[in-house]
Amino acid sequence: MISKDLFTKRQVHLDFHTSPDIEGIGKNFDKKKFQDALRLGKINSITVFAKCHHGMCYYPTKVGKMHPHLDFDLTGAMVDAAHEIGVRAPIYITAGWSDHDAKSHPDWIARSEDGSEITSDNYEPLTDPEAPKLHCAWQTLCLNDGGEYTRHIYALTEEICKRYKKVDGLFYDICIVGGLQCYCPSCMRGMKEEGVDIADVNAVSAYFTRKRRAFMEKCGAIMRRYHPEATIFFNSGGADQYKPEYHSLQTHYEMEDLPTAWGGYNKLSMRAKFFSTTGKPSLAMTGKFHLDWGEFGGFKPKEALKYEIALMALYGVGASVGDHLHPDGEPEFETYASIGYAYDYLEKISPYCYGGKGIANLGVFPSHLKMANEGISNILSENQIDYEVITGNEFAKFDTVIFSEGARLDENGKAALEEYIKNGGNVMIMADALVENGRFAIDFGVFYEGDAEYDCDYIIPRISREELPDAPMLCNIPAHRVSCNEGEIMADMITPYFSRTIGHFCGHKNTPHNKNSQKHPAIIKKGNIVYTAHSLARQYYEFGSVYSKRYFMQALCSVYSGSPVKVEGLYSEGRIRTIKQAESNRYCINLTYAASSKRGAAEIIEDILPLYEIKITAELPESIKRIYLPLSDKELDFTVSDGKIKFTLPKLLCHETIVLEY
Repeated sequence: MISKDLFTKRQVHLDFHTSPDIEGIGKNFDKKKFQDALRLGKINSITVFAKCHHGMCYYPTKVGKMHPHLDFDLTGAMVDAAHEIGVRAPIYITAGWSDHDAKSHPDWIARSEDGSEITSDNYEPLTDPEAPKLHCAWQTLCLNDGGEYTRHIYALTEEICKRYKKVDGLFYDICIVGGLQCYCPSCMRGMKEEGVDIADVNAVSAYFTRKRRAFMEKCGAIMRRYHPEATIFFNSGGADQYKPEYHSLQTHYEMEDLPTAWGGYNKLSMRAKFFSTTGKPSLAMTGKFHLDWGEFGGFKPKEALKYEIALMALYGVGASVGDHLHPDGEPEFETYASIGYAYDYLEKISPYCYGGKGIANLGVFPSHLKMANEGISNILSENQIDYEVITGNEFAKFDTVIFSEGARLDENGKAALEEYIKNGGNVMIMADALVENGRFAIDFGVFYEGDAEYDCDYIIPRISREELPDAPMLCNIPAHRVSCNEGEIMADMITPYFSRTIGHFCGHKNTPHNKNSQKHPAIIKKGNIVYTAHSLARQYYEFGSVYSKRYFMQALCSVYSGSPVKVEGLYSEGRIRTIKQAESNRYCINLTYAASSKRGAAEIIEDILPLYEIKITAELPESIKRIYLPLSDKELDFTVSDGKIKFTLPKLLCHETIVLEY
């Protein structure tokens, strides 16, 4: 395991996917200019390329194909330049996409069961070579350990490790893409040798996983033979929380994202909190690009990049910003000025974001359903409720635990949950969470009757509330059918007249509610347990109804007393996290605020507006002696009454840190 100091790294991931048709590769590379760019960017780690998606190598190689228009060791020159000024330089090796290798060795291409090539979404077979090529269009190569292509990658890895005196780390890209099975010639031979039944998709998937793990293990073993302290990461799979089978093979995690076009600004929260449970360092990856990786001439406003970096720090992860080097090897100084603007701020706030422990008293037990999990995360984040992800059965440290739709427990987990409930722990259960063999795994007075009968339904509150419509509200994702013989029904569900079909429909969209239909329980509370028959979180993630979020919060707040630190005036785009730095006898509250908007194909942050008079209430076990803003050294007045500390943050512009000393 590598040192936790990776959390404070300010990294650049320097793409260099360069066509063999372009001449003059690296002709304008200059060590001093490269170093000046790194200094301008306030960078202490830069990932440089040894082999790109075109299949070109950027150093003299006997294993691969050196770019035909490169006449020196560009990889080595960048590594040496970085090391000379104390900057790490992990080395990038493409794995799953390599155009040269795919064209030279078609038998190396991964294949579906029908024999068709596995490719990226935008790939189109060659018809007219002059036809426009869509972006990010590649054939996928098979990483089956034992195949010729993986032997090529092993040889390339060893060549790189032997060539350079110091290798800080290796970054392999496109490692788990294109599905969970492969039927290429290499895999077919291997499965035949091992007696795998190729008609059994589960057996084929198990073989796929086993062979990809072996690939990662062998790459790591080769690297450690020469550079035992180096880091290693396998992208496109290595930092996927839904692929835990690959997590042990990473020294750290680099969570690839582009908020403008790859899932928005809410995506990081759940991933960062999940990987914080692993005990390994994490970096969040974004880009200086407007839209996609490797976009030449695309720029993100520097204030937006600053906000992204501050948000990463708020969640306790380091930062890696993507750039793409021009084919001539000269860095774009405008880019590094923008990165430096953000990283200069990260340097200032790092002491108050890293090295502490979160104090969240709400736990989320996730499932395999990404949209359900991220829906919960979005709702909590937008209500400024901090939380932690539960990956084991450690419920006791939380005031309340939420079980996501689809969540399941093993026997030890059930026993731990029952003990937690018996000791007064609060629980929120959603949809079919904890359902096994047609019944709930714990007894709380609710009986599972089965899946929904219709394609949609409607929810109605039992008690009229100002924040909820006192009328049937459409739920695009219908409720699971349940019954109860005790407890409080907080909301009901009624059905439509019928499901919408080609032969049986009403109007433009959904069938209206049938006022005469039988009411079914939608939200039920019994003691310290609340259950929602709808997947309100997934409903919110997919359809964005504010009222789905409000129903969720109504249910949660019926059992949850709230965060140790509560805030008023931060609005739904505001984020907050509090850490305790016990060695420094202090708490650090970090807040961010920026409102994004959809502009064409991108989610954009342009104008970051200030917020004023944000009221904060904290309930902490220690006696607070001083509250101040470390970035401006301003003291904040506060009052203490009934164990509650109250104070006001006068202004928030993008990000602020508040320190509470005890």
